Amino acid sequence: MTNRITFMIIAASLLLAACSQDDTAPREELPAGEQTVRFSAGEPTTTRTEVGTNDDRTLAITWAEGDEVGIYGRNDDRSSGDNYAYTATPYKSDAARCSFSASDTYQLFTWTKNAAQSYYAYYPYTKVTDRTPNPEAHPFSLPALQTQSEGNSPAHIARYGLMTTAPVNIPAGSVSEGAIQFNFANVFSIVELRFKMTADCAIVSVPVKQVRLISDAATLAIPAGTIDLTRAVDPAAELPVVIEDEEGSKSLALTFDTNPGITKTDYLSTYLVAAPGTHPAGTLRLEVTAIDNSTYSYTIPEQVVLRPNRHYTQSYELSLDEFVLSDEFEAEIPTLSCKAGEPLTVSMTGIADRVDFWSGEEGHDYAYAEKDRMQEPDMTMNFMMLLNSGTQRHPAKVMYSTDFDGTMTQTGVLSATWTDVSDKFNMTHPIHGVDTGYPAATASTKPNDAGTADCTDWFSGEGNSCWIAFFYHVDKFDADYVDAQTGTVGNGRTYFYSYDMWVRARYKSESSYTEIYRQKYADGVSDPDYPTFVQGSTFDSGDGTNPFRLFTNYTGYSCVLRLGAAFRPTVDKDSYLVMPKLTRPEAKNVGKDSPFVVKDSGDEQPASYQYTFTAPGIYEVAVVGTVQTLAGEKQILLRKSVTVTE
Repeated sequence: MTNRITFMIIAASLLLAACSQDDTAPREELPAGEQTVRFSAGEPTTTRTEVGTNDDRTLAITWAEGDEVGIYGRNDDRSSGDNYAYTATPYKSDAARCSFSASDTYQLFTWTKNAAQSYYAYYPYTKVTDRTPNPEAHPFSLPALQTQSEGNSPAHIARYGLMTTAPVNIPAGSVSEGAIQFNFANVFSIVELRFKMTADCAIVSVPVKQVRLISDAATLAIPAGTIDLTRAVDPAAELPVVIEDEEGSKSLALTFDTNPGITKTDYLSTYLVAAPGTHPAGTLRLEVTAIDNSTYSYTIPEQVVLRPNRHYTQSYELSLDEFVLSDEFEAEIPTLSCKAGEPLTVSMTGIADRVDFWSGEEGHDYAYAEKDRMQEPDMTMNFMMLLNSGTQRHPAKVMYSTDFDGTMTQTGVLSATWTDVSDKFNMTHPIHGVDTGYPAATASTKPNDAGTADCTDWFSGEGNSCWIAFFYHVDKFDADYVDAQTGTVGNGRTYFYSYDMWVRARYKSESSYTEIYRQKYADGVSDPDYPTFVQGSTFDSGDGTNPFRLFTNYTGYSCVLRLGAAFRPTVDKDSYLVMPKLTRPEAKNVGKDSPFVVKDSGDEQPASYQYTFTAPGIYEVAVVGTVQTLAGEKQILLRKSVTVTE
C-alpha cells in the first residue's frame, strides 16, 4: 500500500432543478378561502432512499414513491404544526426532484395571511413519541454498527443518513402560489473506503467480515441525539447537534449481509456514514477484519476533516502479511468430574463462528459426528395391579427367562432359569377388603400403578428375546399367623389382579414407541398373542374358578386377569401367567449424532457453558469451535473424559 493516505472529496452535493411543466403536484381539498402550502424538493445532496453509483463513483440520488419527510411550521414564532409527515411524489421527468403532499390530511400546513412563516424539513420522517416534537431538538441517531448488503453496494446509505434543509422563512403578508422549495443536504459524511490486495497475495480472495474506523479525538457515530432544524448546517461550523448518549461513539463498524472478498484485480468499495468532525494527525485508525478474525490495522498519519454533505473516498492496497490473527478460540473444562444433576462447566476464550458441545451420551457423541449410528431400542415394562382379600402381602413376583423352551407345564416352566425382577416395581400395595380404608375390590375400583421399569437387559436370549411371567404363590393356611399390619388372625389367600400390562420399545432418537406386548385375553380362544396360564399340580376341584379368571366389565379395563386359589388352602399352591415370547426390535440406522449448539453464527459468544448429566458414567466430552480462516473452515477441538457420579 502507499505510505501517504489522504481523504479526497469526490462529490460535494447534487443539485435539483425546478419542476418542469409535465410534472404535477397533488393538492389537498380545503374549505373555500383556505390554501395549502405546497412543498417540493430541489437540489438534494448526497443521500436518499435509492442510491446508485455513477461511472465516476459519484453518488446518484433519486426520490422513491412513498418516501416521507417531516416538516415543522411556525407562524410568528408559534407552532403551526409539529413534525407533520409529507409523502414524496417523484417528478416523471426527473426522479431526482419531487413534490410533497400531506400523508395525513388532518395534519397539513395552510397559508396564514399577515404572519411571518417558517418551515423546517428533514428526511427520513421519524414519528416522535417519547417527547414533545420540537424543531430545535428533533431526535435522531447515527448507529455505530452499520450493515452493507454486499461489496460495492451503497444501497444501505439511506438507512443511516439524515438530510435536513436550510430553513425557509417567509415574510408576513406573503402567500405563494408556487411550492416552497426545500434544498436537502446530508448532515453526515459518506466515507468510501476501497480495498485491493497487493500483487503478491498468495490467495485469490480475502473474505472480509468487518471494516472499522476508530478515532481517539472525535465522534464518528451518534447513537442518540437531537438536532436543531431551525439552524442551517454550516460545513465550516460545528453541527447544531446535542449528543444524548454521553460522547456518542468514537468507533464506527461496518458489517455485511454477504461477506465480500478483496482481490488483487479490482477495488472493493465499502461505505460508512460518519458524523462530521476533525481527527488530528495520527488519531484516526482503520481496521479491516478478515473472515478468520485476523485484522489489518492502519493509523492514518494526516489530519482528516469530515464535513457534512460530502462524499469522501480513499483507496488502499493491503498486504496479506499485515493481517494479524487475534482472539483465537480456546475452550477448557476446569473440573473433569461432577455429580449427576449438577452442572459441568466449560469456559471459553477467543472467538469462534460456531461452538458445539458433545456430551458423549448416545445421540450426542462426537465419535458419531461423521458416521452413522446403529441404535438399539430401549425396552420398558409397566403393569397395573391390585391385591384383594386375605393377608398374604406378596403373592406375586415378576420373573424373566432367556432359556425357557415354551413348554407350558409346571415342569416345563420350572426347568428354565428365571430371574426375579420384582424389586424393579412397586408391588407392595394395601390389600383391599382387609386394610383400613380399602374396601373389597369391585368393578369400579381403581388399580395401582406398579411403575415402569427398564427391561432392556432382559432381552439377551437367542435373537434378542426373553419370556416374562407372573409367578403366583399361595401359602397353606396357618391358623396361628397374625398379620402384623391389621392383627388379622390366619393367612387366607390374597388375589392378584393384573389390570393391564405392556412392554414397549423406543429408540433414543425418537419420541414415539413401538408396543411389543399389550395384555389381552378371551376365554376359550387360542391366540399366540395371549398370555398362557399354567396351573400348578396342587390345585384341585376345590379351587373352582379361583386359579385363573377373566373379568371384562371393569371400569376402564376390558381385560382384567386374576390369579387365585381356594381360601385357606391346606397345601402350598403355585401358578404361572406366562407372556408370549417377546423379541427386541433390531437396531436401526439413525444417522449421525448431533451436538448441543452453544453458539451459532451471528450469536454472541458466552464466556462459559454449563451442561447437566442425568445419569452417572464416564463420558467422552468434546467442545468444537468452528472458525473461518483465509484458507477455509477450521475446527478447534477439545476432548476430555468426564466422570459423573451419583
